[in-house]
Amino acid sequence: MPALNVEFTDDEMARLRARAALTGRSLKQHVHDVTVDEADRITFVDGAVAEAERVLPGVEARFPAGQR
Repeated sequence: MPALNVEFTDDEMARLRARAALTGRSLKQHVHDVTVDEADRITFVDGAVAEAERVLPGVEARFPAGQR
């Protein structure tokens, strides 16, 4: 399985260890999950932006700016 060696400052490592302890995961599992979750979040946001761009013209047509 591929692996990655990442360097952190002492402060960054302490914060990561504290967060891992709060979630009950090992440091390795916490860093893995945060990385994967971020990639999933970016995919979700990209999809949401695309959907908003698709429907926004129809919404603007039905509810023109300045008319409330």
